[in-house]
Formats: sequence, structure tokens, C-alpha cells
Amino acid sequence: MKASAPIKQGPLGIFYGWWLLGIGAVIVTIGSLQTSVTSVFFLPIQRELGLSSAALSLVFTLARFEGGLEGPMAGWMIDKWGPRLPIIIGAALGGTGLLVLAQVNSYPYFVIVYLTMVSLGFQMGFLQCMHAVANLWFIKYRTRAMSVYSSSFRVGWAIFTPVVALMVAANGWRSASIALGAIVLLTALPLALLIKRSPESMGLLPDGITDQDEPDKQSDSKEATPVAETHVPFNMGFRESLKTSSFWIIAFSTTVRLATQTALGVHAIPIFVWKGMGEQAGANIVGLTAGIAVPMILILGWLGDKMSKKAILLVAQVSLALGFLVLAVNDSLVGLYAFVVLFAFGGNVSPVNYSILGEYFGRTVFARLRGALGTIGVIGGLTPVYAGWIFDKTDSYSMVLMTFSGLAAAAAFLLLLMRNPQRQTFLVDSNHDQS
Repeated sequence: MKASAPIKQGPLGIFYGWWLLGIGAVIVTIGSLQTSVTSVFFLPIQRELGLSSAALSLVFTLARFEGGLEGPMAGWMIDKWGPRLPIIIGAALGGTGLLVLAQVNSYPYFVIVYLTMVSLGFQMGFLQCMHAVANLWFIKYRTRAMSVYSSSFRVGWAIFTPVVALMVAANGWRSASIALGAIVLLTALPLALLIKRSPESMGLLPDGITDQDEPDKQSDSKEATPVAETHVPFNMGFRESLKTSSFWIIAFSTTVRLATQTALGVHAIPIFVWKGMGEQAGANIVGLTAGIAVPMILILGWLGDKMSKKAILLVAQVSLALGFLVLAVNDSLVGLYAFVVLFAFGGNVSPVNYSILGEYFGRTVFARLRGALGTIGVIGGLTPVYAGWIFDKTDSYSMVLMTFSGLAAAAAFLLLLMRNPQRQTFLVDSNHDQS
């Protein structure tokens, strides 16, 4: 069979999926602003508006619930129209929201602006969209692609948390909010226009393969199998996926990880202040944790394509359980830095966490399944207000940290029991065919 002409790849002859990794990395870095600066803004806003820890934490808890309700809707939009539209809407809304947030002068005003603009925009248009891009454009390199986006999110934390803390110390949180809003509008919006829906929409195939990369199957059979089908062997329906125990174990594990991240996103600096640090020193620790997480995520992305994703997720939950236990009972610098390392690993397995959805359930309903995880994860949104309430009552975060340790240990146990539904389906189908 005569080989056909190579498929056009993209600028400079490079597969466009690799270009999207770079474009998406910048978008996701900017998208980290909502969460990376929350802890920085927490104490200044609390002091200026005269709020309790629980009252201010409630806003971020409501935002988490909002994200859970929004996740499936955004997932449906991505599956139907592609990721570009949600990114444009989210960036416009989130960036404008930060500008407006700088004008708030009361608690009700803060709640309305944060929920209807800032939270809504950022949760719609950044990391969820780019994970969908990775799932659509890559199969063999799916986890590594997702790791690039997830590490970019932590790059944002590593940069923005200490830098914004300096900005707040110098000019106040309102000036910082205006500057951040401008950054979002001037970077994420133009870059969103470069996002393409899928490789197939450009006449390409996932991972940049061409018909020349695949063996000639027409010599072995009268009807050749399309390249795309040989490269995408398994897809499970949305409802079918929800009926598996594996999905719900992944959902619980994801909820625990996101719950702890959400709580620390709000209370990290207050926790470090409780441990005896200054606010800037606490922000620097947060930045350090994120900085360590960046290479960790990339390594995990590489490992996720080489070894069991389930094993990685299990070890990550054990790491979280140990990290929170250490932080709760140990006040030394050694204990603090042990927590930083353990959390940098355990709290940053999202590329493996989401790529296992693609491995277990396929490509066609990935965005909706990821959105469903967000909906289920709204339970984890209670953790910021829980942490604030406990601190208001006890003047301590010890009980909060012990709770997180126990939840992570439970997630590790369930992951130990999880099985791949793809293999289960294959075995059932094989037995049925033989009968």
C-alpha cells in the first residue's frame, strides 16, 4: 500500500497539541489566581470588614458549592462546543470580578461579587477546560499533558502567593486585586482564541500520530480498522460510568484531596500564623510548597504514563494522612518542612487523578465525568468554614488537621480495593462471547 502524504501538524511542522501545552500552561497559571491569593487576602479582608473566621470562610465554602454545581454544566459545554468558549467566558467574568472586588465595602457586597463573578469565572474557564484539552489531544501522553497543566497551576501559586503578599503589604489588597484582574483580562482572553477543539477538528489524530505511524492492516483483512479506532480502544458511557464502584472511589479520593486543598487555600497563612509565623513568612511557605510541587507534578505525570495510576493515588493519600498528622502534633521547623514535602506530593496528583478517568472510562464523556467529580466534591467545600468555626471555638487548628489526616487514610484504604472497570467489562464481554 502506498503511504499517503503526511498530515499537516501545525506551526513549524510541530503537532498542535504540543503548542496547546504551552498556551494552556500560561492560561492555567493565570487561572490559579483565585485560589493562590485567597489565603493572602484572608486576614486583611477579615480585619477591614470586621468578620469572624467562620463568616469569611463561608464565602469560600459557598464558592466551592458553586463550583460543584457549575462543573457538570461546564463539562457539558466543553463536550458540546469545545473548551474555547468556557475559557473566554470564564476569563472575562473572573478578570472583571477582581476589578469590581476592589470596590467592595461590606460583607454582603463582597459575597455577591465574589460568587457571581470571581468564583464563577475562574471555576468555569481554566483548569477544567485545559484538562479536557489534554484528554482530547493526547492518549499515550495523556497523564504527562495533564501534569503540565497541573504543574502550571502550582507555578501560579509559587509566584503569586509571595508576590501578592508583598503587594498587599505595600499597597493593600484592593490595589493587588485590580492588578490581578488586569493580568487576567490581558493574557488569558487573547490566548483562549488559540485553543482548538480537538485534533480531529484540524485533520489530526491524538498524540500527533499519522496513518504512517500505524501498521498497514489492510494486508491482513479486507476491511481496515480506522487509525482513530485502533488508538482509542475503549469508551464507556456517562451513566454506565456512574454505575461503577471505581468511579465513586475516585470521587471520594478526589473529594478528600480537594477538600484539604480548599481548606488550606483559605487557611494556610492563618495556620502558619497560628504556628507562630508572620503573614509574609506564611506566604513564603505556601510559595515554597507550590514550588516543590511543580517538579513533583511533572515527575508524577511521567510516572502516570509508565506505572499504575491507582498505586500513585494510594501513596498520595497516605502522604496526605502523614503530613496533616505531623503538622497537627509537631511545632518544630522539621515538622513544618516535613509537612511541606508530604503535602507537595500528596496534594498534587491531579494529572493522575483525572487521567485515570480517561484510562478507566475513555475519551467521549471525560469532561462530564470530571464535572461530576466537582459536583460530588462540593461536600469538601465545607472544610473552610469547618476550619474557621473550629478555630473560632478552640483558638486552634489541631482538630481540623487531625480530621484531614483521618479522611486521607480512609481514601487510601478504598483505593486499595478499587478495580479497573475496563478490565472488568472486557472479561465479562469475553466470557459472553465464549458462551
